[in-house]
Amino acid sequence: MQDLPKEVIQTARGIASHPEDFLSDTTVFTTAWAALKAERGQSFDPSRLRPQHIVDCPPPTPEPIDQTLDRVAERVRDLIATKGYCGLPPHAA
Repeated sequence: MQDLPKEVIQTARGIASHPEDFLSDTTVFTTAWAALKAERGQSFDPSRLRPQHIVDCPPPTPEPIDQTLDRVAERVRDLIATKGYCGLPPHAA
């Protein structure tokens, strides 16, 4: 573990806690992150340090409409059978 001055670590924590204040100069945040990692005895690859909005998560695959309709129809049939309904209610036209 590398011994860094206490002031450096406090400043680095302040910068890492509020990255939005340092958007104009990303090297400040990268340097602060490096100091925090060094304090823990860890290394990191600066090229992997990217803003969260750039990290893409794949969207969920939509279910095809025919599968959705079949699934809903089956569920409705199960509910009708469970409740004991038969035919249309008297007020239905």
